[in-house]
Amino acid sequence: MKNVYLPITVDHIARVEGKGGVEIVVGDDGVKEVKLNIIEGPRFFEAITLGKKLDEALSVYPRICSFCSAAHKLTALEAAEKAVGFTPREEIQALREVLYIGDMIESHALHLYLLVLPDYMGYSGPLHMVEEYKREIKTALDLKNLGSWIMDELGSRAIHQENAVLGGFGKLPDKSVLEEMKRRLKEALPKAEYTFELFTKLEQYEEVEGPITHIAVKPRNGVYGIYGDYLKASDGNEFPSEEYREHIKEFVVEHSFAKHSHYHGKPFMVGAISRLVNNADTLYGRAKELYESHKDLLRPTNPFANNLAQALELVYFTERAIDLIDETLSKWPIRPRDEVEIRDGFGVSTTEAPRGVLVYALKVENGRVSYADIITPTAFNLAMMEEHVRMMAEKHYNDDPERLKFFAEMVVRAYDPCISCSVHVARL
Repeated sequence: MKNVYLPITVDHIARVEGKGGVEIVVGDDGVKEVKLNIIEGPRFFEAITLGKKLDEALSVYPRICSFCSAAHKLTALEAAEKAVGFTPREEIQALREVLYIGDMIESHALHLYLLVLPDYMGYSGPLHMVEEYKREIKTALDLKNLGSWIMDELGSRAIHQENAVLGGFGKLPDKSVLEEMKRRLKEALPKAEYTFELFTKLEQYEEVEGPITHIAVKPRNGVYGIYGDYLKASDGNEFPSEEYREHIKEFVVEHSFAKHSHYHGKPFMVGAISRLVNNADTLYGRAKELYESHKDLLRPTNPFANNLAQALELVYFTERAIDLIDETLSKWPIRPRDEVEIRDGFGVSTTEAPRGVLVYALKVENGRVSYADIITPTAFNLAMMEEHVRMMAEKHYNDDPERLKFFAEMVVRAYDPCISCSVHVARL
């Protein structure tokens, strides 16, 4: 008898940023095909900045995504400054990292509590959890609001931060604001630790257990963080950021407006768990202690460990921001900005956005952008994500279709995808 294949579809994956779906084609003999249908339309951010003045282009790039706007702004800014041969002072770099950490704290808190946790607590969304899980929802909002406030104070607004400019900042907050920021971060540390302890109790599904190649930015100055000049893979390979195209290849798939990516011909993963796999030896403080005592749960072979890795990073980056503010205050007062001579050149910046490695490559000619290439974490992750959805489907294709859909969506949410970021691309 001829085998009949039936599609099981999720038209819209709930509780992720952007619009995407899942299609799983199954038959009596198993899973035939799995596709992540990224159906949010492309928006051509690279192409629309060609020919624009450099400072104008730098105001466009954060508009790729409101969730990750600080990551896009600061990565584009570093690429631009590298292109024109300018290096910011250490205190400016420190404050930019604090601004970036604000994005990290807000994004991780939102993802963990409002997007992931409802799955484990048996709810369709966070609003339904309020009565039974008041502490968790309040913790989520407190941490998210802290990150948003940090970006507002240092970036002039919580999204699309225009205060970060070539050479530094348009203006700096008063010293008292930084002291208040430090106080609020210290108050947030117990909430970050509570988040970590909560997520140690949640299941990491064995159906998707298997080898994963992880890629992360090698931290600059040997301290776990956001900025770096090399990319590091869990196979032991390291290479300068400028050589990313020699090792990572993007390609078009017919069912997605976002490209997929391979590292040396194979899918790979980026994100919080990838940062820990490659850079855990550069952690310090309370996060280092928690990592050492829970290393068995931070498994490099399971994408669900990404949730716990983000929870650990809430602890780490809260402590890191306090230290960076202390360093800045020890040099206070500081100039907000240095003049930047706009020269022709090419620059590449690789940073760690909340969802993983973010790449910007910019060429500047006659003060204008003549080439732009951007690869976002979700574009890096899509091929691996699709493979993990397939692994989950192969274990549950005989289940009730709604149960299979639920598990497929959980796999996608573990990656914390930002679909809007992933579909920005254009062929230049």
